[in-house]
Amino acid sequence: MHKIFAKPSFLGKKVVFLPQCHSTNDELLALSKAGDLPEGMVLYTNDQQRGKGQRGNIWLSEPGKNITMSLFLRPKFLKISNQHYLNLIVGLGIVDTIAAYLSTPATLKWPNDVYVDSRKISGVLIENTIRGGFLESSIVGIGMNVNQRAFSLPIATSISLESGVKSDLMKVIESLLLNIEKWYLLLKAGRTEQILNVYHETLMWRGEKRVFQSGSNEFVGQILGIHSDGRLKMLVNDSERLFGLKEIEFVG
Repeated sequence: MHKIFAKPSFLGKKVVFLPQCHSTNDELLALSKAGDLPEGMVLYTNDQQRGKGQRGNIWLSEPGKNITMSLFLRPKFLKISNQHYLNLIVGLGIVDTIAAYLSTPATLKWPNDVYVDSRKISGVLIENTIRGGFLESSIVGIGMNVNQRAFSLPIATSISLESGVKSDLMKVIESLLLNIEKWYLLLKAGRTEQILNVYHETLMWRGEKRVFQSGSNEFVGQILGIHSDGRLKMLVNDSERLFGLKEIEFVG
């Protein structure tokens, strides 16, 4: 157990801290299988050695410098067909958190990476369990670069690199939980149109022509937004097309 976060109403009221672990998602999943967890429970670590990202990627983080955490939710109100809204609201919560520290606005790269000036600052991996057509529980893994200043990949950045200032990790986590909670409660209240509208305002490359790849084919497309079912909506050769997560890759 570790300190709780006072400002959110239900997120972060039970907290587990691990000095080191392979994956916060895996650790929280194991705890959920061992007993009944309260919604809003947080598990975080100073040293995540094999954090998981989308498409089987690994999230690398310098120990003690960044946020590496997982959050337990019970979105039983959410149909399987609407599970993508969890990605949207968590991404929006991250964007709102970053806005308090940086003058440059963060953008969301579909489906759930967060960028500042074309450099990645945060990523999300959500793993759901399902019962009877609805979500039973969700483990929301979040990696956010806060105080790390050197990266092996040139496309990575952090709050400290962008601002020149070191931030208090606990304060950033509390702000993050507060912002995610705000959007989660809007989702629970059925405010999906509002969520989509704000997501589109922060969607990276929306309205721009970019190069993409689907299978072995490269093409130029223009991102229009996302469909209500979560697929990416694009204009390709004057025709509107929809792409799922595994059907398209960003080339440049």
